[in-house]
Amino acid sequence: MARTLSAHGIRADLPQGWEGHITLLAPTSPTNAARAPSGALMQTETTRPFAHFANMALPPSTDAFGGAAVERLGAEHTLVCLIEYSAECAGTALFSRHRLPRKLTPRDFHRRALQRTIPGQAGSQTFLTEAGRPFCLYVVVGSYLRLSTLSRQITTVLRGIQIERTSSS
Repeated sequence: MARTLSAHGIRADLPQGWEGHITLLAPTSPTNAARAPSGALMQTETTRPFAHFANMALPPSTDAFGGAAVERLGAEHTLVCLIEYSAECAGTALFSRHRLPRKLTPRDFHRRALQRTIPGQAGSQTFLTEAGRPFCLYVVVGSYLRLSTLSRQITTVLRGIQIERTSSS
């Protein structure tokens, strides 16, 4: 049975066998700001939503870009992270893509597109603006060799995600 999650203007219809959560990234100061895989600071003065969707059990302490979860990915597992950036990023050059991709193919994944390199894994990263809101879509697969099967599962998840315009966007 499919499961629907909805919070903070993000809705996801997850296929059977998938779980996830949509939560808020706590505000940060310049001294404790995290770095995104792009090298940009993830400093926020307000809370920002992020979501994780996976075909495995997610550890409760998973950070925005999947830390704590990626280490647990088996060959048949994948993790989809959707992280919202601050509103002033919307429509800038980095976030110029105007829609969440609804399909990822094996060509969209690279072994070096990971925040932290783990042997056998591959990742995909896309910056975008949808509904006036800037996001990074970061996806990790447990096995580069299973990309054909895993990318089809990810596409099913991506097609079930809806992003709504919020009052701050």
